[in-house]
Amino acid sequence: MTSTFLHDDNKVPPDEVVEREAPPCKMCGQQMWVVRVETSLSDNGALSKRDYECSRCGTKQSVRTSSPFIAPSSPATGN
Repeated sequence: MTSTFLHDDNKVPPDEVVEREAPPCKMCGQQMWVVRVETSLSDNGALSKRDYECSRCGTKQSVRTSSPFIAPSSPATGN
């Protein structure tokens, strides 16, 4: 299981497990820069919008991703 900053036992949403590489620019082929990330959490999961911009030609692109809801694990009960 992937560890988080403070705890090794927390589940991490799939969109946070792997840092996605920025896409190449469709106009010039240069790898784009991430300029903004918006994440919305709900009972259905997480929606993320990443805005990219090319440092060479200024082309902009947005990529939307979603990840399913991850149910929290129940704490261990001791008797």
